[in-house]
Amino acid sequence: MVPISVTICCANCEDTIEQACLSVGWADELVVVDSGSTDATATLARRHADRFVTEPWRGYTRQKEFAQELCRNDWIFTLDGDETCSPHLAGELQGLEPAELDRFDLLVVPRRHYLMGRPVRAWEPDLQSRIYHRRRCSWPDQVLHDARMASDPAQVRTLRGWIVHKEHSRGGFSDYFSGRRLDDRLPMVAWQMHREGRRCRWFDLVFRPVMAFWKFYLFKRGFLDGSFGLLVAQKAALSTQLKYAALWAVQQQ
Repeated sequence: MVPISVTICCANCEDTIEQACLSVGWADELVVVDSGSTDATATLARRHADRFVTEPWRGYTRQKEFAQELCRNDWIFTLDGDETCSPHLAGELQGLEPAELDRFDLLVVPRRHYLMGRPVRAWEPDLQSRIYHRRRCSWPDQVLHDARMASDPAQVRTLRGWIVHKEHSRGGFSDYFSGRRLDDRLPMVAWQMHREGRRCRWFDLVFRPVMAFWKFYLFKRGFLDGSFGLLVAQKAALSTQLKYAALWAVQQQ
């Protein structure tokens, strides 16, 4: 097996951090970067980490780049404090031979989300660029998420095992459906869209929310989850409408 360093960036996730650490016990190295937890996160993480560092929050991309610099291996697997590596994914990684892995710069993995203790069918497969060679990938700057890009698309492989998100979280209805949480994120998303050259037009406000609803409810099979799937699709439509409304407001400035 190729030596792989795992980085976990976390804050105030005492209900999930230990499961995250235990799920990567097979790794050559575990580096945990805490951005100032006020609960038991740091105490729990120190029990498992090979290296534990406290670092003020730099943003989604910069924080993980900082964690990367603390690693001793070229191959890095980055997780969040509320995620776990599934046994299937762990087995896939452990089974990769050095010569096989050397043909790639980036390994993409699907992610399974849990909300209120239930898997969200409509969000799958949610492919994530989480396992990468630090010297052969670049980092696009994202305000809400982080990503890696290989220099050559032919150097990317998609694995079958899952990252699992919030399976152990105690978060409830407000963890996803809170209007306050959405309000905090909208301005950042809108400004990034504007910097990328995107603009809001009248038909974005009319059609994009409707398209988002049918995407998650029908095409992504949310209807199979009953009322739960309906709520997820409605939230997707609302989030889309507010995102483009925020972009429209940025344009007025």
